[in-house]
Amino acid sequence: MPKRKRPHFTRRSALKGAGAAALLAACNKDDNGGDSASHGPALEDFDLLRERIDTVVVLMMENRSFDHYFGALTLEEGREDVDGLTADMSNPHPDGSEVFPANTTVNCVEDPPHSWNASHDQFNNGANDGFVTEYYGRAPDGAHEAMGYFNRAQLPAFYTLADEFTLCDQWFASLMTSTQPNRFYLHCAQNEGVDNNDIPIGKDYPSIYTGMADAGHSWGCYFANVPGLVLVPDRFIGDREIQFIDQFFKDAEAGELPNLVLVEPAYGRNDDHPPAHPTAGQIFCAQIYDALASSPQWERIAFFICYDEHGGFHDHVAPPKAPDAHADQGFDQLGFRVPGLVIGPWVKKGHVSHTVYDHTSILAFIENLFGVDPMSERDAAADPMRDCFDWDALAANKPHEPVVIDPIEADEAEIYSAECVTDGSDLRRSKTGQDELEAHVKQHFAGSRIDRIDDTDETYERLLAMAEARGILIRKK
Repeated sequence: MPKRKRPHFTRRSALKGAGAAALLAACNKDDNGGDSASHGPALEDFDLLRERIDTVVVLMMENRSFDHYFGALTLEEGREDVDGLTADMSNPHPDGSEVFPANTTVNCVEDPPHSWNASHDQFNNGANDGFVTEYYGRAPDGAHEAMGYFNRAQLPAFYTLADEFTLCDQWFASLMTSTQPNRFYLHCAQNEGVDNNDIPIGKDYPSIYTGMADAGHSWGCYFANVPGLVLVPDRFIGDREIQFIDQFFKDAEAGELPNLVLVEPAYGRNDDHPPAHPTAGQIFCAQIYDALASSPQWERIAFFICYDEHGGFHDHVAPPKAPDAHADQGFDQLGFRVPGLVIGPWVKKGHVSHTVYDHTSILAFIENLFGVDPMSERDAAADPMRDCFDWDALAANKPHEPVVIDPIEADEAEIYSAECVTDGSDLRRSKTGQDELEAHVKQHFAGSRIDRIDDTDETYERLLAMAEARGILIRKK
């Protein structure tokens, strides 16, 4: 694994940053020519960030909307600083009734529709009233679950992290469609016009990982059962930076994480993709956070947790648009809001950021921090997440201490229940729940070092055992 390097700032990257700032400032002018709520990056601010941060960690989970996971902060807890659920929100049911938000008691549901067409029908030109109807077509008896939400008792790790660090309540998926198109925007700030999970063949465009390497910085991807990163055009099975998840915990403990870290969960087990039990995802996210909070690198880390897309679950905020080379195909339309947390010693404590972000905002942050060129119109114009950072603490060089997350109690039914696990026995689904990715790996890389699909259950159990040993998980009898 290449060792991390301190960010450096050259005249070339300064010119790049100035150009990106000018483009972003132009995009952020309101109708009267004044600045909108989102402001372009100030290079001197990133000079200060470069003095403090040299390790960026990204964990992208699967298929949940903001209202589904954090809407309860408003509806149940009365938070007026969070744009969450209210009791009068509803979606029509095909039977003519209205379905209102409800705290769900069903942890493992059939996967709601979230393709390009289904998502746009849910959007309904900004009405956001098609979630129940779309789910009814797949699961008539459970269509009301599209309006279901989880609360603090069900998502204890996330709510603790939201209390202590920064929650982003205007973080939108990059596209109004499914998993892989959105993940490509996280990696590459584009996907050359692919609106579904089909694996793009013959494409040739760069990723942030090549940009980091070209700028002299290290990167690494740590995966649990199959790395989605191998789908990206400029990434290869021979990349030694793609390593098994066990190495992440070793590198974090040793303080040897590279400059840019991508963590991939055990797809089909703890990735939060339905039917996965949310408790499994809570344990995994808490486990990654604990490894970072305990690392010698803690004081130099910025940690982002986000979700690829909404997974077909209700969200009430109509997504805005963003610059895109394929705007004429509808790619300028952002997807629905997803849960987004920014965590670290230099992040604002207890803050809710209302700035509009999408997945390429992470890229904008990375590019400004490390002096990497933008890859598309999207990341050049994306807000680089300055609002999430505590500039007083940065200036005073006083990092915040990590918070300790209370142990998560779970019984075997919550982490192993048959209805919560994608095991490949259902002919409609693969073992990982990532059908196209799994098929691609089985066809081209079967038996290679990146094919850990058949070890999914063993890996998942080992992760649980590690969480239990660290006091993150308490197994209820």
